[in-house]
Amino acid sequence: MYYRDEDPNRTASPDEFFNNFMDHITVTLRNDEDYKKPPIDPEPTQYEKEQEDIRKAEHKKDLDYFMRRQINQFAKSSEQRDDLLKQHGLEVE
Repeated sequence: MYYRDEDPNRTASPDEFFNNFMDHITVTLRNDEDYKKPPIDPEPTQYEKEQEDIRKAEHKKDLDYFMRRQINQFAKSSEQRDDLLKQHGLEVE
């Protein structure tokens, strides 16, 4: 292998490599024109807010149904079932 084919990061001085690395970090990130700010997301519209509320309500309904089924399946007594339902904020039947 010829010296021109070698990776300079592996064959150069570690101090030189580290100094180049630090210069790259400190100098390039300090310049504001090199830094690209992410675009600011617009505020959601009323329709988007309503859709998010509907999605949250459906998710809560599904979660409550799942929790009620799990509690009913694995509770060892009706007292334990009632306590678990109260603990998770579900209505006791």
